[in-house]
Amino acid sequence: MDEWFTTDELPNGIDLHVMQTSKFKSNAITAVFYSDLTEDTVTPNAILPEVLTRGTRRWPRTAELMQNLDSLYGTGLSAVVGKMGEKHLLIFSVDVANDAYLSANEDLLSEGFAILRDVVFDPVLEGGAFRQDYVEQEKTNLRRRIESIIDNKLAYAFRRCNEEMFRGEPYAMHRLGRVEDIDGIGPESLRLWHRQAVTQLPLDIFVVGDVAREHVLELVGEVFDMKRDPMPFEVPAGAQHRVPAQPRSVVETMDVNQGNLVMGYSTGINIADLDYPALLMANGIYGAYTHSKLFQNVREGESLAYSVYSGIDQNKGVMHVWAGIAPDAMDRAVEIIEAQLDDVRSGRISDDEVEKTRRAIARDIRMMGDSPVAQIDYAIVSRINGVQETPDELLRRIESVSLDDVVRAANRIQLDTIYFLRDEEDNVGA
Repeated sequence: MDEWFTTDELPNGIDLHVMQTSKFKSNAITAVFYSDLTEDTVTPNAILPEVLTRGTRRWPRTAELMQNLDSLYGTGLSAVVGKMGEKHLLIFSVDVANDAYLSANEDLLSEGFAILRDVVFDPVLEGGAFRQDYVEQEKTNLRRRIESIIDNKLAYAFRRCNEEMFRGEPYAMHRLGRVEDIDGIGPESLRLWHRQAVTQLPLDIFVVGDVAREHVLELVGEVFDMKRDPMPFEVPAGAQHRVPAQPRSVVETMDVNQGNLVMGYSTGINIADLDYPALLMANGIYGAYTHSKLFQNVREGESLAYSVYSGIDQNKGVMHVWAGIAPDAMDRAVEIIEAQLDDVRSGRISDDEVEKTRRAIARDIRMMGDSPVAQIDYAIVSRINGVQETPDELLRRIESVSLDDVVRAANRIQLDTIYFLRDEEDNVGA
């Protein structure tokens, strides 16, 4: 993966990141606004992208906007809200065909930027506010999305573990916001927040495709020639979290077919930490792959889990372990899961485990080069954490991680919270 982003700052505070590559037949354009996770803004942020993609001043009806996208060789448009560490992200993406592959004399790149500008900065309005029908419809949709999280028991268990582990901290908030705040959102208040967000929040625009940096810089300067006064971008102060003296243990009951065990660990290591490559290796040896200790010993060896794995949040310094287990297997599962981590902490790791993990992580990093979305995601994570390291540079550091490095990183991992969602039967009097 030799190509990577170049960065230019526009006079209005927009940072433009361009990657020139001939690997793809389309050009990906993504705009990212960076908001802090706060109770006041988390729910308006969650609904705003949905309302903005309903219509623009040029195409006020949703059907008109979609028809225009279809007429431009199936141009794609998406808008989502994301959560990375304690940052809340408003992400708008446009994917346009590369002009070089079209027979007609088209300028789809310019049109792609114009669509992005219209959706973000020039929405359809009524009396200076958002259309009430669009806002009410998206409020209903958001309420359903939040309430439906409980239908996905794994997602619900992860959410509840984070709520317990980070109670009182911004990270405890879900990216979709809170149901109790939805009724208070109206066309006027949402439009007021929209005007503040697009002019004051830090904004990055990422472009991946067979494009010339100078041409993209010129286009963005013309298309996004609006006044902005953004707040300075603040990099979080590392992976800060106070671990309790004794791990929290929370058991909830519900009508479920299997138990969902989620264990939250604090690592104190995020992507900006020098031990980050060693943490990736420790997590890979521990539970990220089918050759890992969790899969081989908890699932295969002890037959305790239908499935089990571990994963890290590279922004917050958190590791989660999830296991699908029988309702009466919690204590034994926790014991065996912890024993596998103790093995990593103690260096009871075979050369085969180390090399398989190193190859697996290298494969994952190289696969980023096959996806503009993955490359942009990595760049966003790097931006949030103040890291200037390309995937190739990270790969070289992975290759140099030693067993001692793995042991050192593993010994920074501390169990914080055990959350178990189990069935209601046989739980009476427990």
